[in-house]
Amino acid sequence: MKSVRKWVAVSVVVGVMAIAAGIVFASLTSSRVFRTVVSMLTVQQLTGPLEFEYHLQDGSNLVALALGTTPSSNQVFAMVMNCESSEANLVMYDESNSNILVIATSENVTTIKQQAITRLTAGNTNDERFVAQFNVESVGNLAGGYLTVAGRLHLDTNGCPVAVLIAMNRDAEDASFDDKDVTDVEQDGKIKDMDRAGEGHFIGVLNVISGGSTNAWLVPLGHMSFRRELEQLAPLS
Repeated sequence: MKSVRKWVAVSVVVGVMAIAAGIVFASLTSSRVFRTVVSMLTVQQLTGPLEFEYHLQDGSNLVALALGTTPSSNQVFAMVMNCESSEANLVMYDESNSNILVIATSENVTTIKQQAITRLTAGNTNDERFVAQFNVESVGNLAGGYLTVAGRLHLDTNGCPVAVLIAMNRDAEDASFDDKDVTDVEQDGKIKDMDRAGEGHFIGVLNVISGGSTNAWLVPLGHMSFRRELEQLAPLS
């Protein structure tokens, strides 16, 4: 996967800043970035024998784990998807400077597409359903893991994911898949999103470093809303 932006150690200024923060930034080419609102239930093992507990968490918790600290009001969870819908990243996106910290990278993305009934031009689509397998990066307080995301995205006439008015972004089968819009209660929750690119649900495992040890957090169920578009990443020339 090629990278449009990449901060590396050989860069005198930016590289030093990235090392100091313990962060490596990267992004996809020919891609679009969507603010992604998350709600997930995690199951964590307690120290006592045969004990565990449940926690309801959101995207800011994922960002905090990846950063190793509490995110600022500008650092939000997002998904990057290329126009071919063949590669995707789950990331921290900083709205103040467009920096991207990769949290998970796709190992495999499989899609099926549906042509808009109202369009007469052959080949144009307006919806796709996808299943994507993500490998969680070892970054911050994350030590790996995996997520499997199933969802749908609205497509423009070029086949690229695009956010449209929420009233237009609907599918009769959403309830069948338990896909639903997630209420934004995170640090940017005051922003009223008018657009949405799609919805999805996911399961997986997060390996989390805490108290000097690594513990598995199970994610039996999570939901994602792919909201407003944050940025379009130009391809490499």
